[in-house]
Amino acid sequence: MPEILGASRLTVELGARRGLLRHWPGVRAVDGVDLSVAAGESFGIVGESGCGKTTLARTLLGLQREAAGEVRLEGRVVSGRTPAEARRDRAAIQYVHQDPGAALDPWWRVGATLAEGLAIHGLRDAAERRARIAETLAAVGLDPAFAGRYPHELSGGQQRRIGLARILLLRPRVVILDEPTAGLDLSVQAAVLRLLQELRGRFGLTYLFISHDLSVVRRVCDRVAVMYLGRVVEQGTARQLFEAPRHPYTRALLAAAPHLDGRAAGPSLPGDPPSLRAVPAGCRFHPRCALAEPRCAAEEPLPETVAPGQDVACHRWRETAPAPRQPSIETA
Repeated sequence: MPEILGASRLTVELGARRGLLRHWPGVRAVDGVDLSVAAGESFGIVGESGCGKTTLARTLLGLQREAAGEVRLEGRVVSGRTPAEARRDRAAIQYVHQDPGAALDPWWRVGATLAEGLAIHGLRDAAERRARIAETLAAVGLDPAFAGRYPHELSGGQQRRIGLARILLLRPRVVILDEPTAGLDLSVQAAVLRLLQELRGRFGLTYLFISHDLSVVRRVCDRVAVMYLGRVVEQGTARQLFEAPRHPYTRALLAAAPHLDGRAAGPSLPGDPPSLRAVPAGCRFHPRCALAEPRCAAEEPLPETVAPGQDVACHRWRETAPAPRQPSIETA
């Protein structure tokens, strides 16, 4: 499939300031990321908190301005704009908030919130707005009567469906899903994931899926990128990363994931990720890596292709690559 969303050497600095005679550098929350998302696929981004997942998503959306690099949408370069221009150029990308309830005005009925987005995007006819809202609520599995409810009258699963309806009204091509199943029990998670799969096929959507839940990522994503301290350390198909991970960080994430069959999770990673203001030299993961050698502290690894569609940035992947195994992350 052709690329619908891509980035080359994308870099984002947070907290940078410029004065008349001085420049105060910020921290690089995203540092030289390359991504290519094909039309119609579900692309996952995983990593520990603070690795840069959400900052990357906000930059692709246009809410955060890139410091360097290129963003492409449907074959057009859309980077190098102000945030207002970027959002206009990237109207085909929409974002579903991690906490959809917090994104709803508690004083407005659901129908008024949904209608506001349509009005902002130029649909002035009230009858047409009501018809499209009713149609979209039905598409996400809700009765059109939900338009008359307030946010506090909705369950967590219903709030997520409203969040999906809110962006589907705008007819996006790419949907960024930030922890779409966080805080939901397993039965509601399963229902939300089924809905996402159904909507993807029905509306021809492309998903950028951000999650800490590796079982969910394995279930819904076609390809996955693993981020650590602002960089992608490994990416490939979901099957490749879950059955034959090459980077020590990827293997550590998979080993530490909980199991549904009662087996104990593997050991957690030692320590916390270093501060972005004091990024280690060489491989960024080497202070926490049991396989690190002197070269790892001195020389930054470049991405290498280890299998068709799978890249890894690690000096020792040839020596430490495990044999393909059965996946240990259960589907929810």
